[in-house]
Amino acid sequence: MSEAKDLMLETTVADLARHAPFDRMDPEALAFLAHRLRLAYFARGKTIISPEQGVARTLCIVQKGEVRGELVDAPGQDIVEYSDGDCFPVAAVTGGRPSSHVYVAITDTFCYEVDAEVVTELVRRSEPFRAFCNGRVNALLQRSFATLRSLYAERSSGGQALDMKLGALVRGPALCCQASDTLQSALQAMHARGVGSVIVTSADGVPLGIFTERDLLRCAATGALALQASVEVVMTHSPVSLPATATAAEAAVRMVAAGIRHIAVVEEGRLVGVVSERDLFALQRTTMRGIISAIEAAAGLPALVQAAADIRTLAGNLLVQGLGAGQLTQLVTSLNDKLASRIIALEAARHDLAGITWCWITLGSEGRQEQTLCTDQDNALIFSGGASPQADREHLLPFAGAVNTMLDACGFPLCKGGIMAGNPKWCMSAGEWQERFANWLRDPLPESLLNSAIFFDFRALCGELELAHALRSWLTETVAGDERFLRAMARSALDSRPPLGLIADFQTGGTGGTGAAGTLDLKAQGTRLFVDAARVLALASGVVHTGTAARLHSCADQQHIPRDEAEAMIEAFHFILLARLRLSPADAAAAGHPNRIDPASLNELDRRILKETFRQARKLQTRLALDYQL
Repeated sequence: MSEAKDLMLETTVADLARHAPFDRMDPEALAFLAHRLRLAYFARGKTIISPEQGVARTLCIVQKGEVRGELVDAPGQDIVEYSDGDCFPVAAVTGGRPSSHVYVAITDTFCYEVDAEVVTELVRRSEPFRAFCNGRVNALLQRSFATLRSLYAERSSGGQALDMKLGALVRGPALCCQASDTLQSALQAMHARGVGSVIVTSADGVPLGIFTERDLLRCAATGALALQASVEVVMTHSPVSLPATATAAEAAVRMVAAGIRHIAVVEEGRLVGVVSERDLFALQRTTMRGIISAIEAAAGLPALVQAAADIRTLAGNLLVQGLGAGQLTQLVTSLNDKLASRIIALEAARHDLAGITWCWITLGSEGRQEQTLCTDQDNALIFSGGASPQADREHLLPFAGAVNTMLDACGFPLCKGGIMAGNPKWCMSAGEWQERFANWLRDPLPESLLNSAIFFDFRALCGELELAHALRSWLTETVAGDERFLRAMARSALDSRPPLGLIADFQTGGTGGTGAAGTLDLKAQGTRLFVDAARVLALASGVVHTGTAARLHSCADQQHIPRDEAEAMIEAFHFILLARLRLSPADAAAAGHPNRIDPASLNELDRRILKETFRQARKLQTRLALDYQL
């Protein structure tokens, strides 16, 4: 009898260990769980758990079968399917509340049942299970990233692991000086140490400024080089700093965005060291600094074309090192911003733009800082200050068209819809932009809503940035109070639904019956669902951010979305973004579209994560539908 019981226990442990998060739990925790669960049978159509049963006291793990969960307050809108290895209702059991869904067996189903007390103890004993309960998407994502790094380790260009903490990269005490020290003494100390920077600190170690070799060149070029002057006069004030717990990836994004080479590392506001770009990147062929230097020195198209290719190479290297989608897209966008800005500066110098104040703005994914490796152009111009809008436009259009042509040569195809600054429709004065936006708000027809989805995500790139900032302030204030327009945008955002199947995991074949059979469009059916819903929620809340993650974070800060829900939605959005980034040209060719993927080609883990991300998209859409009674 004992042998039979032991064999049954071993079989149960092996069955659980096939699925996340149980496959990451240690044997003791798995044995603890296996000893305390029971197997229950539910015939097809049988209700397993419902809100009417009161506080959820039982966690169910599907052993075999299919279960359908449906949100009671929104019948037919938030439907979730569970299959082998899936758990429900996790949040209700761990939160000690009734389930918000009713769970019904789609087929004859067997479930392992676990009492709430056992779940609580398991959370205490097992970190993987605790992470799963606190953030199921995040727990699965970490496994996916680890697998990705393992599979592609040999293809990586080498260098530091970008998830390393900055504290571990600090090689020793930073070279410091006081604000009253002379420039000469600071230079002598830099030379003696063989470093390119010195941090100016207060008496208690708080960074006040930084003096670098670049500052020295600036002083020499402007004739302000006085060796006996205090270093405070020539230093860069308020140096960029990050805590020692920040990652190398975060430092990389900040360096590119700010155009700097050093990050001050602090603990509780006090300096502990300095991390340079050289510390972060030891890539064998393509470095971030090399790309930026090449862009800054570029005098013509060939150098810029090469820089654009290097950006894509660097992004591919960082992708296989396991850099997260949010950080990678920000880094790609920041480098592309520098490339576009250099193109704009070169063309501005070749055209007569005297007397016109202008601002180049980016739209769509670039405006949201969510660019993938293959993206076309979406840009426009705002201007003011000339004799008349029409005269200014005629001067600006040749310049804008030349910029669009150079961007196209650098690998950013011309927009098929003509949404570019070289199109007279999208080269307008500040007053004309306000009038155009106001017309869309007054008459929210499908075309107006489509344009709003693109243009409301604008971001200033270069020129007179205040023109874009003023337009953003006006738009944010105007839209926040327009319930009619917001409701129309919400309805439009709900036109596309997550491709979850009732029987199969996914509903493939494209939106509206289009697209390659058996494939999913990760943009139209994936990231777009999060982008559109987050835009509406942000505009309604007066949030000025354009990025999807930043919008959801702000909505959580304003308590419009529970923080844990917002984090799960952001993680889901980033996973689909990562899946788009990981699509190779061969994948795209096989699917017939750059954003299409065959879910059958994914491993079991990524299929499960993709299914969970679509559930998060449906949850976000359900929240939007409830807000606007749609």
